[in-house]
Amino acid sequence: MKWKKAIKKDEYQTFKIPDRWLQLHYYEALNILFRVENALRVFVYSTLKNEFHEKWVELNIMSDDSEQGTIASIAKKRLSQAQNYGYLGYSIKCPIMSLTSGELIRLIISDSYWKCFKKYFLGSKDIIKNKLNEFGAIRNSLAHFRPIKEDDVEVIKQNAKHALMSIEKCLTQMVNVNNIIPTNLTEDWYKQLSTLGNDLCRLRFFQCKDEQWIKIQINFQCLVLKVLRHSKSYRVYRVINLISSAILKEHQGLSNMLTYLSENMPYSILNEEESPAITKELSFVFSRDILHKNYKIVKKDIENLLLHISTETELIKEDNLARGKILDVVLATASLREPEGVNSYWSVNLNKFKCPVKEDDPSEYWGEVEFNIDDFVAGINKYPWMPERISEEIAPF
Repeated sequence: MKWKKAIKKDEYQTFKIPDRWLQLHYYEALNILFRVENALRVFVYSTLKNEFHEKWVELNIMSDDSEQGTIASIAKKRLSQAQNYGYLGYSIKCPIMSLTSGELIRLIISDSYWKCFKKYFLGSKDIIKNKLNEFGAIRNSLAHFRPIKEDDVEVIKQNAKHALMSIEKCLTQMVNVNNIIPTNLTEDWYKQLSTLGNDLCRLRFFQCKDEQWIKIQINFQCLVLKVLRHSKSYRVYRVINLISSAILKEHQGLSNMLTYLSENMPYSILNEEESPAITKELSFVFSRDILHKNYKIVKKDIENLLLHISTETELIKEDNLARGKILDVVLATASLREPEGVNSYWSVNLNKFKCPVKEDDPSEYWGEVEFNIDDFVAGINKYPWMPERISEEIAPF
C-alpha cells in the first residue's frame, strides 16, 4: 500500500493533492458538516443552560440506540466506552460533545424542548425537522464511507442557510459582547454590580449589539512577587496568576447562572526599569434576562470571588511556597527584541498564564474564545471545549 501525502507548495497554504485522493466535494462536505454539527452543539448547550441552569445535563432524551436517558448519563456511558481507546484523539468531558447529530436534532424538535428552541428557527417545526434530518442523511453517508454527490454539498449549504440563519445570529451575538454599557444605565443589576471591585480587580461591563448578552469583565492585575533574573536582554519574574477554570468550581452561584467564562491575556507592557504590567481579562457572559432575574446571586458570588482573590493573594505574598485554590505562581520571562531597522522592545512570554480547557473543567469554561467574528457557523476556528484550533486563524484585515 502506497499512501501518498499532500505536499505544501508555498507559504500561502497551497498544497498539491495526490490524484488518487477523494474528490474535493467529499472534503467540502466534511468541512460543512463538522461546522454545522458543532455549531448546533454550542447552540443547544447555551439555550438549555439559560433555560435550566445547572440542571441542563439532567434533561431526558432518546439515544440513537433507542434508550431513554439523561444527557449526563448518555455522555458518561460513551466516555467510559471511549476510554478503551483513550490513546486516540482527545477526551472531552463536556456532555454535549458526546451527543450525536441525530440526538441533537431529536432534542431540538422534541415536544418537551421545542418551546425552548422554536424562536431561533424561521420555519415550522416540521419543515425544520426535515431540513435538519437531511443534514443527518448526508452525514451518515459520509460517516459510513458511502459515496455522496456534488449536489449533496449544495443541499447542506442551502439547508444551513435556511435552518441556521437565526442560530448563527444568536451565536455571533453571544461571542461578540464588546459594546461598552453606558454608565447611566438604570437597570437594577447594573446599579448593584457596577460598584464592585478592589485593588487587584477592576470590573467593566459590555453588551452585544442587540443587548441580549451581557459580559462582566474582571481585569485581574497579576502581581509580580520577585525578580529572579535581571540582565540587559533577559528577565525572569515570579508572578501571581489566576486559575480561570477553578473560579467556577469554587463559586457555584456564578457557574450556575452564566453561559460561559473565557479568558484573555492582553499584550504586556515593559520598559527598561519596571516590572511587567500583566493583566488577565476574565469574561463572564450572561443572558441579560438571566442577569436581570438573578443579579443578587451573581453579586454575592462576585463579592465572594473578590474576597477570595484578596485572601489568597495575601497568603501567597506571606508564604513563598503557598498555592491557593484559584491563585498560583508562575514564572514570567521577558526578552529584549532588537529587529533590524526597528526600535528595540521587550517581549513578555504570557503562555504560562493561560489556562487551556482541561478534561475535568466545567462545561461553562471555554478558555480562549475567538471574538470579532460575524460568520460563526462557517468561519470560527476554535470551538468551546476543544483543546486546539480546527482551522487556520484568519487575519482581520
